[in-house]
Amino acid sequence: MLIQYTVLLLLNATRGSLAEIDLVQPTGGESHWLWIEDYTVSSLQLVSVEHSSKRVFDRAVLTIDGSRGQLNWTCGRCDHLSVDVTGSLRPEFQQLLHQHLN
Repeated sequence: MLIQYTVLLLLNATRGSLAEIDLVQPTGGESHWLWIEDYTVSSLQLVSVEHSSKRVFDRAVLTIDGSRGQLNWTCGRCDHLSVDVTGSLRPEFQQLLHQHLN
């Protein structure tokens, strides 16, 4: 059985996408944050929400200002993001996410 999901928030960068998803199953309601790039999907564990525009993950800090965002990784890398109001993943990322979830 394929795991279904709903994209709650999608932010795109040049090299990848950050997606907050909700799994559609009886135990739904908990969101999951995933960084998708090239041939990988990485789960980010939410550590804290400092205010509505800042989320701290185990390996990165996300700040959102309107339609723009920035993901600062603990390794020093920084990805500039833009909010995708359509919530539609790139086809190649959609396939990677399905493989990751199933």
